[in-house]
Amino acid sequence: MSEQTRRPVHTRTITIDVFRAGDDELEVTGRLVDSRPDAQPSWFDVPQGSTIHDMSVTLRVRYPDLTITAASSSMTEHPYTICPDAIPALGRLVGLSVAQGFTRAVNERLGRQQGCSHMTALVHAMAPAIKQGAGAAFFDENGFPPPDADLWFINTCQAWRDGGPLVKGLRAGDTEGLKALRARGETA
Repeated sequence: MSEQTRRPVHTRTITIDVFRAGDDELEVTGRLVDSRPDAQPSWFDVPQGSTIHDMSVTLRVRYPDLTITAASSSMTEHPYTICPDAIPALGRLVGLSVAQGFTRAVNERLGRQQGCSHMTALVHAMAPAIKQGAGAAFFDENGFPPPDADLWFINTCQAWRDGGPLVKGLRAGDTEGLKALRARGETA
């Protein structure tokens, strides 16, 4: 298929913004938008270029345990009048920690006929952003976590493997050694 004839039939965009909301809390807003830029045939007479889903989820998350303290959602665009009936299920997330087992716990509370698959996918996508946002909001000016922080990122990829140079440098407090491993140069 040539680039001239290769056109998307479905586009999903997820954006996640993490805000510091006090000394020990984050507010995290995720938005999922599904559109059909050039889809044929259309599903239930949805016109080309239409937005099928436009929904957001907002979570309040306590630091350092990353426990969800509040959850809300809105659906601006949805294909069926009954779709917003899934919104109250988000309340089941309150009390969960964004830690190991989070995906499974979310699926148990929101999965399949209990909620909305699109909201569930959005909450799954928000989890790593919550952890990265916590690091940006609460680590010290050198990017080092506080002594009681959960070093959740260890063993999430080869760069942060236990025993690798990044983890060794972090545990040793070697700021200069970590800076030497950055892919970006110093900024002025």
